[in-house]
Amino acid sequence: MTKQPNSPTSVTDPDAREKLHIARSLLGGYAAVSVLTLLAIVVFSGNAAMVTEAVWIRGSILAVASLVTFAIGVSMARGSRRDYRRVRLIAGAQVVAIVVIESVPGAFPVWFKIENGVCGALLVIVVLLTFARSVRTTFAAR
Repeated sequence: MTKQPNSPTSVTDPDAREKLHIARSLLGGYAAVSVLTLLAIVVFSGNAAMVTEAVWIRGSILAVASLVTFAIGVSMARGSRRDYRRVRLIAGAQVVAIVVIESVPGAFPVWFKIENGVCGALLVIVVLLTFARSVRTTFAAR
């Protein structure tokens, strides 16, 4: 019986396993920060200086996207090649989006830019971990 291209791969390399575990944990942190941010948006929604329409939109999208990314990251850490590729693509795209948001002056309040910076830092580390040689080798096409 041949292995399907999207079936989980056994992660036998201890270095790759550790990096995937750390990446999964960081994605969990990203999800937690994003959900807590959405809760803060709800709590402070009466303060127009703190919570703008743009904050509502971006914060809501981030909360949902972070939960989806975390779920995919869990599957990646279990050895899913397809989800490994997805995490690399999604995390990289999210980092680019965060850099754009951070660079637009006045688009978001400072507190929200700080939150986005924290999320961006977590995602940059995830990207670096998923591009590590041991991880790439684990998911290389066979």
